[in-house]
Amino acid sequence: MDQRSSSGGATGDTSRFVRQHEELTALGKELLAALDTRVLATDPTVARRALAVFSGRLRVHAAMEQEALYPRLLASADPAIAAKARALLDEVGPLYRTFFEHLAKWPDASAIQRDPEGFCRETMAILQQLRMRMKRENEELYPLVDGAASAGRQVADTRSRTA
Repeated sequence: MDQRSSSGGATGDTSRFVRQHEELTALGKELLAALDTRVLATDPTVARRALAVFSGRLRVHAAMEQEALYPRLLASADPAIAAKARALLDEVGPLYRTFFEHLAKWPDASAIQRDPEGFCRETMAILQQLRMRMKRENEELYPLVDGAASAGRQVADTRSRTA
């Protein structure tokens, strides 16, 4: 999951989410590094553990997005922010469902060991989708939010409630 993002220009509004994207990218790279079908056929525990760690971090990120970030952005007085947030939110729900269905399909090391090629193929595909999704947030949504914040415009009335 090669994602080039930097929290250097991010404000407090988005820096936490950019940091989470960077952490997810690093964990995704660790998971990708474990996707060797020869190894998975004999000992898939490293890959399954990497998947579990990635999924735990993704659950936290998804909850923060859906409970704190997106409700605030959807309530934005800036129509560009609200529209971009709506488009990305509509897109992420199915993507998260797909990922967690993937996780359920591979509940343990033995499931991976039975079909290492399928696990690799599906894992690489979903990680690519997630990488592209995070890239869009970092490049399309967060600059709008940070621009509004740096211009002194309040993103939404609920700003003070966001952790």
